[in-house]
Amino acid sequence: MERLKTLLRNFPILVGAVALALVCIVLTFFTASKWLAVAELLILAAVVVLVFVFFDIFNARKQKLLSQISSDLDFMGSGASKDFPLPVAVCKPDGGIIWYNNLFEENVIGSNPTGYSELTGVFKDVGMETILNSARDGVIIDCDEKHFSVYSHRAKKDNEDVYVLYFSDMTKYRKIADEYVKTRPAIAIMTIDNMSEIQQDYRESDCAAIRNGIEKLAETWIKDYSCFISKVSDSKFYIVAEKQDLDDMMARRFDLLDKVREYTYDGKYVGVTLSIGVGCGATLPDCETNAKLALDMALGRGGDQAVIRMKDKYEFFGGVSKSVESTTRVKSRTVAAAFTELIQGCDNVFVMGHKFPDFDAVGAAIGVVKIAESLGKKAYIATNKSQTMAKPLIEAAGKQGLEDVFIPLEEARSGITQSKKNLLVVVDTHITGLVEDTQLLEKAGMVVVIDHHRKAVDYIKDSVIFFHDPSASSASEMVAELSEYIPTVTQLGSFTADALMAGIMLDTKNFILRVGSKTFEAAAYLKTQGAETVRVKKLFANDIENYHIRNKIISGARKYQNCAIALNDEPTSEIRMISAQAADELLNISGVDASFVIFKMDNVICVSARSFGAVNVQVIMEYLGGGGHQTMAAAQLKDSDIETVTADVMHSIERYNEMYNKK
Repeated sequence: MERLKTLLRNFPILVGAVALALVCIVLTFFTASKWLAVAELLILAAVVVLVFVFFDIFNARKQKLLSQISSDLDFMGSGASKDFPLPVAVCKPDGGIIWYNNLFEENVIGSNPTGYSELTGVFKDVGMETILNSARDGVIIDCDEKHFSVYSHRAKKDNEDVYVLYFSDMTKYRKIADEYVKTRPAIAIMTIDNMSEIQQDYRESDCAAIRNGIEKLAETWIKDYSCFISKVSDSKFYIVAEKQDLDDMMARRFDLLDKVREYTYDGKYVGVTLSIGVGCGATLPDCETNAKLALDMALGRGGDQAVIRMKDKYEFFGGVSKSVESTTRVKSRTVAAAFTELIQGCDNVFVMGHKFPDFDAVGAAIGVVKIAESLGKKAYIATNKSQTMAKPLIEAAGKQGLEDVFIPLEEARSGITQSKKNLLVVVDTHITGLVEDTQLLEKAGMVVVIDHHRKAVDYIKDSVIFFHDPSASSASEMVAELSEYIPTVTQLGSFTADALMAGIMLDTKNFILRVGSKTFEAAAYLKTQGAETVRVKKLFANDIENYHIRNKIISGARKYQNCAIALNDEPTSEIRMISAQAADELLNISGVDASFVIFKMDNVICVSARSFGAVNVQVIMEYLGGGGHQTMAAAQLKDSDIETVTADVMHSIERYNEMYNKK
């Protein structure tokens, strides 16, 4: 009976075949010839007997082989086993060591025999279960400075299970593998961010001296590494290094960025910054490709940072300075010409912002609609009106006869196809997962991105035009600038100008934050197009109930290090907008460099973060899986609660302050 169970367990197909043969014999007996059925039965019986015989022979040979190895463990006392060419140990299932040979004592236990009566005393990080589960393939374990591949075999001694462990010394091969990894190539492309701005303030001879000073800083920084630096242009350098050098640079958090940022010339701070893109790969061409992508990411995030790209993973260092104005009037004019050609060559234009679109997203979208109309094309804004933070602006658009411009997301999905005759313009975001409708993005034949947020890893990669400027105050500013270079836009109209002005005023906090020269130029242009700041200001007015909720949030805030943290537990349909406004107001408290308002919305814990620039809230939100801009960012955390997220925010603040030496 026991052998039958073993057969059934080890050879289920064979047992099934025998059962099927019996069924066929029964059918033959009743439907054909009885004598034929008897003959088939005799043949089947002979086959079964042969199977049992061969099974017994197989088991006997197996047991003999096992007994030769370690079945009765007679080899323990023999000189041959003690001189076995590999370290061998026998232990109990609980890890207690019963016996070991000379090589185990010399190579594994070594000069520190304390605790070797237990396997856990030899290998503290690897348990018996791990070793036994990898009996055939082996498991790599570390023992002091040595590395072993351990194979196990189960045996019997006095009717008790014991395990024989064989140790293969992999130390030499591990060192070779480690050396191979450490010496893999890495290429870094380093560029000076704002040399063009410095040239406006210094003479050419001074600029040459500044460039030489920066180059000397870089050469001094890398002199301790086995790498070399090559200057390929006035403001660009190539560095070829090894992986071990890159690891040390990362451990130092690329402090060259700080040295360059603090560089002085003639006793005065120059304000120069660096961007570094580092690429790793299997070959040097792969490294260069990844380095270029990393540098593009660093520049897209505002510069003054180092970005490392390994396969599809990015790591970021630095990024504490304000973004450098990198988009010139020439680039804007070029983008405007390409944008005009795309609109003229399509049938329909759809515009979409980010989830829960605000005044900047909606204002920029209205500006794109006006541009399309000036080119003779009908444009639609795809949005969910019930989940927007710009309801006053949408309501004002309806009063201006633009109610049919705003269409539901479902209608936009049915109206757009992957035909290249349809154009989708994404404004105020460039991240795939943050667009208001990912299905609409996937169905679009052509995509244009207009955004000012610092570049993230999961950006929209297949866009025809990627108009991205992290130094811009808002997407509305960028759209206003584009409209200046489109000849058919002779007059925006007062409402469109108001909408674009509202987007700028929202993201600049009434021209306080992230304001550059181009911001005022865009505002001046919108003023000539009929924008009125008083009308725009009225769009931001709150009712009395929302005003009370906002004040309650502010009054319940607490200060943590150099930041303010507040909770919003008021159930209201305007919870997102009120939380953002409260975060803005908290910055007016003395000693607060950044503010965080935490609230729950649709079973998701949200964090709204703001700062005046002294703290980069984008970095803090990225620790939580979010993102945004240096002075305005957010995060959404699923499967969590307010208490946990509050603790995570505090930990992220600590991490940021520790990393950037903030007090």
